[in-house]
Amino acid sequence: MLRKQILSIVITLVAILDAAGQQDISFSQYVFDKMLINPAYTGSSKWLVGSIKNRSMISDIEGTPITNIFSFQAPLQTKGLGLGVKVIQDKIAVTNTLAATGIISYHIGLGKGKLSFGLEGGVNNSSYNYDQLVRIIGDDPALPSGKQSVLMPDISAGVFYQNPIFYVGGSAYHLFNQKKSVPSYDQNEMYVMEQSYYGMGGLFIDLSKNIVFEPGVLVKYVAGSPMQFDVNATVVFVDKFALGASYRTGDAIVGMVKIDITKNLKAVYSYDYLISELSSFSKGNHEISISYGIELLPPPAKKVIHPRYYF
Repeated sequence: MLRKQILSIVITLVAILDAAGQQDISFSQYVFDKMLINPAYTGSSKWLVGSIKNRSMISDIEGTPITNIFSFQAPLQTKGLGLGVKVIQDKIAVTNTLAATGIISYHIGLGKGKLSFGLEGGVNNSSYNYDQLVRIIGDDPALPSGKQSVLMPDISAGVFYQNPIFYVGGSAYHLFNQKKSVPSYDQNEMYVMEQSYYGMGGLFIDLSKNIVFEPGVLVKYVAGSPMQFDVNATVVFVDKFALGASYRTGDAIVGMVKIDITKNLKAVYSYDYLISELSSFSKGNHEISISYGIELLPPPAKKVIHPRYYF
C-alpha cells in the first residue's frame, strides 16, 4: 500500500513538473520511424505510410504515462516533396496534452544519396485537472485548483542526409520557446515549452546478402536538462524481420523486434527496462506500433533516390 502511495506522489510531482517545463517524450522506436524526431525524414521513400503507436508504463497505479500517436506520410516524387501529419496524445496523472502538426519536406539528390529539409508546424494543447492532485495539505494556496488549459502554437525544423552506407541528421523542436501562465495564475509561468535538439547518425553494414547490421547513435538536449545519449544497434534480416537493442543514458535499456506481417503491414514491439529512479516503482515501458504502407511507382523518366528505407 505504501509503495502505491509513493508512486502516486511521484506521478503527481511529474505532472506538476510537466506543467512547469514541457519535455518531449522519449520514443524507443525512432530507429524504424525517424519522422518521430526529424521532420526532414518525412516522405523519404516511395511508400505512403500510416502508423499508430502506443507507449505505456507497466504499473497497476492509476495515472501512469500513456502516449498514443497517429502519423501519416507520403512522397510527392515528381516534386521532390514529402507531406506528413502527426498527432500525439500524452496523458500523465492530471495532465492531458494533445499536439497536432503538419509536415512538409523537400528532398534533393546529392551524390549517391538524398539531402532532405523539413518543416513542422501546428498547435499544442495541454489541459490540467488540478482537483485530481494528491494533496498532503487539503487546501494548499500554492497549488492551482480546478481545470485549466493552455493552447500554444509550435514549429520545428530538421535536416537529414542518407545514402546506402550511412545517415546523419539534426532537428530542433519548439523553436518558439514559449512561456505561458494558466488563466488564474497570470503572474506565474506555469507552462514552459523549452527548445529541444536532436542529432543522429548511423551506418548500414552488409553482413551478407540478406543481413544488414545498423549501429547508430542519438543525442538529445533540452534546455535545463542534462544531455542524453542513445546508442542503438539493429540487425535486419531480408528486409522482413529485425531485432534491435539500445541504451539510453540515465533512463533505460531497450529491446525491439520488428516483423513484416505482409509486404504492406508491419508491426514493431519494444520494451524499456528502466534504470532510472522510477525502476523501483515500475516494471518498465511497453511500446507497440502498427504501420500500413502502399508502395508507389516512380514517375516515368525520372531518377528517384530511395537509399536504405524500412517502414
